[in-house]
Amino acid sequence: MKNFLATILLLFMVQLANAQSHVSRSEYARYNCRFAPKGWNNAEGKLMCPACAKENEDARKKKIADDKAADEAGKIRNAKLKAENEANFKKKMAEVREKSKVTEVHVTMGKMPAGKAIEKPVKKAPVKLTKDLLFFADYAGSMMPNGNRLNYFLNENGDTILKSNDYYSTFGAFSDNRNNFPKNIGIVVFNAENRLTNGKTLKIVDIVDLKGKRLFNDNSISNIFHLKDDYFVIGRSKDFGEDSSWGYNYRRIQNVDIYNVKTKETITLDKDRNKVEIYVAFDRRKFEDDGLKAMLLRRYSNDDEDVYCLNAAGELVVKRSQGSK
Repeated sequence: MKNFLATILLLFMVQLANAQSHVSRSEYARYNCRFAPKGWNNAEGKLMCPACAKENEDARKKKIADDKAADEAGKIRNAKLKAENEANFKKKMAEVREKSKVTEVHVTMGKMPAGKAIEKPVKKAPVKLTKDLLFFADYAGSMMPNGNRLNYFLNENGDTILKSNDYYSTFGAFSDNRNNFPKNIGIVVFNAENRLTNGKTLKIVDIVDLKGKRLFNDNSISNIFHLKDDYFVIGRSKDFGEDSSWGYNYRRIQNVDIYNVKTKETITLDKDRNKVEIYVAFDRRKFEDDGLKAMLLRRYSNDDEDVYCLNAAGELVVKRSQGSK
């Protein structure tokens, strides 16, 4: 009991000392202060309490430092993930090449019996396309628009199921398909480019089906990447290109939608200063206690943030956090 009372007294003394460092009661008419009574603050023309201003600035600097630390941690995690994905993909390609090798065998032919016809070799039938087929290609969960320059998709057996000289890069299921990339579709970066109103060009990106048919058929789409399950991020650039930082973790894109390929639902992210700033690398752990899996972060110019999460039912939930500006 004594320890509890001592703790309460210590907290009261700390609060009192903190309040004493702010402006006095007699200055509340001239200064906004967090210790002022309700209704005294936010009056137009009043000055900010120097101690409050310092605390706000310290909080702003701390948030910037925390964000930077989280970004660096995400950068390291994603670089490691990218390296693992590339290694796994190279391994998969090596296995495919090994399966495709033809072993030369020398056979000494005996004399053919008279009157017996020579059997013709049977031509191997092409791979039959079936429904519920995973398109294996480069990792589809990063923002990198180029990838490994693959112009084809493979099935789980390593057979080529869709290939085109029009494809610059392909993205789809990868390795153990941990993010559950949907079946029967893949992401394609085309060789064809779209000219923007500022004169620059960007390669066209779309989602294709088993027959190579484009889903959106919109040449302004410059970026598509997979979040999880049926959710994809669709980026459109009509007037100017994308801004990026450390490659595959961050983008500023003119128009951004989150699209569900199963339900056809579209969530449009509102623009801030003509663009939408999004991240795939950030501190996601604080949402785990709520049973949410954080997938995408969008940041506003005032440092407010929307974090798009998936709940246990696979539904998209948005969490808002306030910035310091």
